[in-house]
Amino acid sequence: MDKEEFLALAWRLEEILMQLDYLRSQIGNCGEQCQGLDAGEDEGLCPACCDAFAAVLAEEDSLAEGRELDEVLKKLRQACDEDKTGQYERILRQTREGKVIH
Repeated sequence: MDKEEFLALAWRLEEILMQLDYLRSQIGNCGEQCQGLDAGEDEGLCPACCDAFAAVLAEEDSLAEGRELDEVLKKLRQACDEDKTGQYERILRQTREGKVIH
């Protein structure tokens, strides 16, 4: 896989996970004393954060049912495994850490 193909897959992964990332960012940002995603469950969350937590679970279920995420992850994993320089893995890590914006 060449670098452009890899980058296209990395961007597609970001697009797929964008809604999930947004929903996760809503938990604990309510101004209340919510623990956020660190709680692991909806215990200790205000009603708004509980709703966001339920939306996160629904989005995770939706992504798990779809095949596209699995296929993209499989291709990315294969490309990273075949890349002896480690460049693809660094690119992927930076995109998920929010250091690269497209």
